[in-house]
Amino acid sequence: MDWIPVTERAPDNDRYILLSFENFSCPQVGRYEEDEEGGAFYVGDDVEPISKSGVFVNAWMELPKCYKEPK
Repeated sequence: MDWIPVTERAPDNDRYILLSFENFSCPQVGRYEEDEEGGAFYVGDDVEPISKSGVFVNAWMELPKCYKEPK
């Protein structure tokens, strides 16, 4: 899995992903929501876009699959 720059493409709507930030050093799990007015990134289940806090997403990646013990 590699980071995907937001300038390259946006993630699927309303799926949890890992977010990287241009001005914050710790990646966070979040989601991307898009409607007719545009799109925004949200951390976790927050209802306010992360950009309102002055933090900007520069890349994202899919979350790994959950661990399952071998049978």
